[in-house]
Amino acid sequence: MKFIMLAYTNAQNWVEGTWDPEEVQKACDFFEQLGKDLAASGEGVYTAGLGDPSLTRTIRETPGGTVAADGPYAEVKEVLASFGIVDVVSADRAYEIAQQIVDAVGDLVEVRPLMDGS
Repeated sequence: MKFIMLAYTNAQNWVEGTWDPEEVQKACDFFEQLGKDLAASGEGVYTAGLGDPSLTRTIRETPGGTVAADGPYAEVKEVLASFGIVDVVSADRAYEIAQQIVDAVGDLVEVRPLMDGS
């Protein structure tokens, strides 16, 4: 079963650049080790961090035509920071991996099944 894990972080850190260098290094070390562990177990499929959310554009259809809106918006408290795809034997295993991420870095992780077309 494949799941996508969407990791969200504090939007204010992106806006103000208020990252604690030690916390950033700790998170990087954790994600590097998690990546190695998931590769070794065969559960890791793909993972990537996302760029600065101020470069985000939302494209949508409106009655006046297609429009592109800038993001993020000031009222947003959390922004999507990274994602990973895992191929695991059960949803419970995906939740266990997400819990490791939350325990290590404190950010919110959304776990969603991927549709495989079958």
